[in-house]
Amino acid sequence: MAMRCIGLVQHGIVCSMTDEHLVEAFLETERTVRGRSEHTLTSYGRDLAQFASYVHGLGITLAEVQREDALMFIRHMNKEKRYQEATVNRKISCCRTFYTSLVRKQVCSANPFALISVHRHESHLPTVLTVSEVTSLLSLPWHDFPSARDQLVFSLLYDTGCRISELRSIREEDIEKEVLRIRVLGKGKRMRYVFYTKRTQSLLSSYLSMKHERFDTPYLIVSNKGKQLPMSTIGSMFATYGRRLGWQKNFTPHVLRHTYATHLLDNGADIRLVQELLGHQSISTTQIYTHVSKERLARVYEACHPHGRKQHE
Repeated sequence: MAMRCIGLVQHGIVCSMTDEHLVEAFLETERTVRGRSEHTLTSYGRDLAQFASYVHGLGITLAEVQREDALMFIRHMNKEKRYQEATVNRKISCCRTFYTSLVRKQVCSANPFALISVHRHESHLPTVLTVSEVTSLLSLPWHDFPSARDQLVFSLLYDTGCRISELRSIREEDIEKEVLRIRVLGKGKRMRYVFYTKRTQSLLSSYLSMKHERFDTPYLIVSNKGKQLPMSTIGSMFATYGRRLGWQKNFTPHVLRHTYATHLLDNGADIRLVQELLGHQSISTTQIYTHVSKERLARVYEACHPHGRKQHE
């Protein structure tokens, strides 16, 4: 990141701080005070580095950004970068949070992103696998440590509904094999229990046996070198298996989390229970999965009901 000095007036004293230090201080506060996950902090850091690079190209520092500069950045993302709506919204939200922090610290007098709303043109329902697709995925054979690990990742994500960041952080000591449950640390450092099946227990035992022969590490899910499994490897893993199964739909760790929640609700689970299992702080976050089920019901109606079919003839 380019280094720019910022004139900072605090209690009548002028001091100097670089843009890089401002970002680092913000990320540290988000980590220690707000309990943000490492995945969120990495995303914040990447987004703010991009924004800093853009404003430095305008010849200004982060503290000098005005609302017009923020609007220009958004147009740059939409017109030149052609980012998807969700990406633009995420970057706007990140910058707004960053400048809220700067205003609180009296680095800036106003938040240039305060009055800029995110775009909400249409509601995008999450991608969900069918029961038969999940069966195909979890029926794939494994024959060595990497393939056993991959299958365990898929099985645990579907059994537990964990976020991938939560799964990567699981240690062997967090697993309670007698009751088939795992203690996970979610967003905001909130602890909860998730549960897995006897089928996954069998796979877990085989995987741990191979892991203990190779590595001495507390983490459950590790790379071929015994390190905590990198996100880049996970991305490649999902892309590879999606192609192997011939799927055209999006296939990511979060798709398995969406699938877990949707299948629970489809089979009569109470939404409050699903909220607890997912680690959602607000019930409104969980309610998107009820919309997915309603969409499925509508498709069944249109396909099977005589009047529904006539509407499409």
